[in-house]
Amino acid sequence: MTVRCDTRLDPLRGGTELHFVFYRDGRTVRGYNVSDTYRVRSPQLEDSGNYTCEVRKRSGSVRTMSDGLYIQIHELFSPPEIKVTPSRVIEGDEMTVRCDTRLDPLRGGTELHFVFYRDGRTVRGYDVSDTYRMRSSRLEDSGKYTCEVRTRSDTVRKMSDGLYIQIY
Repeated sequence: MTVRCDTRLDPLRGGTELHFVFYRDGRTVRGYNVSDTYRVRSPQLEDSGNYTCEVRKRSGSVRTMSDGLYIQIHELFSPPEIKVTPSRVIEGDEMTVRCDTRLDPLRGGTELHFVFYRDGRTVRGYDVSDTYRMRSSRLEDSGKYTCEVRTRSDTVRKMSDGLYIQIY
């Protein structure tokens, strides 16, 4: 995300050095700098807010504050949730564990990768499938299952809460 403090300097004052500061919700997010641009490499939900900038001459004798611009960062995908089918698994049954998440409809082409853990150990590495299947479950497959979803580029990743699955 790039926020720019757009200002025009009087052509007769071409040699004047300007400094810029950026605020979000009244708090400084980048102190005075000669760059009129503030960049956030991987915006998070908490980067949402009302952005303003201030420009001043190097001497500090002239200061101007911009109007505010509200920027809303949207969630790329929801926090994942572990779901199991059937709800009661008997030894020898097929068991399906799903990592349920919702991708923002405007980002439908985003490729997500899923990994599954039992008691903190990987049971299925990263894959594009949101489902982990066991054809014939065993008692030792009981445990606390979690999953993690990430973007292909690994810029966004989210972990589910745990779900204890008991094999009877």
